[in-house]
Amino acid sequence: MKLYYTIFVFSIFLLLSCSNDDDQTINNGESLIFGTFAGECFGDCFDVFRINGTTLEEDQVVDFFIENYSFKGSFTFSEEQYSMYKNILNEIPRELINGSDKTYGCPDCADQGGFYFEITTSEGKTKKYIVDTDNTDDQSAVIVTFKNRISEIIKALSTVN
Repeated sequence: MKLYYTIFVFSIFLLLSCSNDDDQTINNGESLIFGTFAGECFGDCFDVFRINGTTLEEDQVVDFFIENYSFKGSFTFSEEQYSMYKNILNEIPRELINGSDKTYGCPDCADQGGFYFEITTSEGKTKKYIVDTDNTDDQSAVIVTFKNRISEIIKALSTVN
């Protein structure tokens, strides 16, 4: 009887310790700064937002994207709007969480603009990515899906204020 109990407990332990390595996203994003930019435009050429565990903000002060950009929240969205988009922190691709600063494609080389992502992980590490709006060969399917989701969120938030 003791042997059956030991096998049962060991089986439960194995089942609980298994993880799904096929999962391409990870709940490790403490905050995400995300935006779109264009180099050849007039006026507001960089729409950028930050979401973390408590708030969703927009930097309405900055007009142009620069490589050493630093977010300055100047507008805080309502709790309702935050609730609509807070799950994006759970949708950050593992490739971005575990990766290093990188440029995907050739953002804005043909005046097509680009995306900016800055991820701060729960370990306090910051990762910065600049991503072509075109789907390029170096963008995995999960990067393209994430980029499209971010684009939808930016369009929705841009109509709020």
